[in-house]
Amino acid sequence: MEQLARLERSLFQLSDVIRKHQTVVQKRFKVSGTEVEILRLLKDEGEKKMKDIGDKVNVKLSNLTNIVDRLEEQKLVKRVNSKSDRRSIFVHISPKGKKLLDDYGSFLRELSTRMKKAIEEDHFMVLVDGLEKITQVKLSED
Repeated sequence: MEQLARLERSLFQLSDVIRKHQTVVQKRFKVSGTEVEILRLLKDEGEKKMKDIGDKVNVKLSNLTNIVDRLEEQKLVKRVNSKSDRRSIFVHISPKGKKLLDDYGSFLRELSTRMKKAIEEDHFMVLVDGLEKITQVKLSED
């Protein structure tokens, strides 16, 4: 049971670290975690319809409209009408949005490097393997 108690404490602490990370990202890059996720999706997969973005990042369309409005105001994305279906609007990542993701990637690499220096090599790989497995655990929404 002591192992489970340590895990639970660690999960609470990790949650706090993630919140602090999101605050730093918000201040430094002027975007939220969800906005970064949308930018990454658009960079990796190309233009998307609003509905497809909402489905991929698990955001309701009503909330997504506001998020994309903020991204567009910052010139990180651009809405473009479909040439084949005038009712469809696609969202594209802009060069400024790609630059923000590059800067964010550098920030994460620096953070990862500092973490790796703080942990012995064999423990570091155990941590990475464990985190990869944890992300595969399905949470119950009951």
